[in-house]
Amino acid sequence: MATDHETYRENLASYALEALGHEDIEALEDHLRTCDECRADLKAYRNIKAGLLFAVPAKMPPTSVRRRLHRQLAGKPRPLFQKLNWSWNQALTAGAFVLLIGLGLGSIAQVRQLQQQQAELEDHNQSTQTLVSMLAYPNTRAVRFEQNGIAGSALIDKDRGLLGLFVWHLPPAPAGKTYQVWLIDASGDRTSGGFLLSEAGYAFATTVIQTPRSLADFKGVGVTAEPLGGSPAPTSPRIFGVDF
Repeated sequence: MATDHETYRENLASYALEALGHEDIEALEDHLRTCDECRADLKAYRNIKAGLLFAVPAKMPPTSVRRRLHRQLAGKPRPLFQKLNWSWNQALTAGAFVLLIGLGLGSIAQVRQLQQQQAELEDHNQSTQTLVSMLAYPNTRAVRFEQNGIAGSALIDKDRGLLGLFVWHLPPAPAGKTYQVWLIDASGDRTSGGFLLSEAGYAFATTVIQTPRSLADFKGVGVTAEPLGGSPAPTSPRIFGVDF
């Protein structure tokens, strides 16, 4: 089921072309006031629209069109069926419109993909820098583990509420699955701590978790394979875990 945000994104192109219904316009404009991502996409669609307006030179309408317009203005009934009579120039113009729209949408998709890759790279760099700083911090405690052929270390910084995982030999997640990290408190309740992603081209995976409350409230951490996007609670057996 599409989320409201996805529905708003799907309506952006129609909104930019002034082809959206009144009720949808009001809802979308309310959403645009608080969503930077959709405002950026709308700007891209409007740039495409502006390019389309100047893509084809103006020309006089065909004689048949002018005659039909005169008949309508004079109050004469319009024929029930009208024969389409496109010239080669008109057909090429229509094709150019379709091509320009396709190129514009393709460019938006490429920009979005690059932005996502850049965000992932920035997250990775930040996690790496945080792990290095945790290793240098004197109060960081390291707990080594080895289970099911998976080995690594958990870095625990209770002063700053940080938990870092450095994992070797983590197999690729099954198709349609991702590795989700769970913080386990004294009563056994699980709180999601995000995801553990394998490093491209490397045999290890890392993540840094800023715990939602004091790290002293948790006694350990576990990792399970969950559907893409994550689950509100574990739905599969634990792959490995670490007790603090």
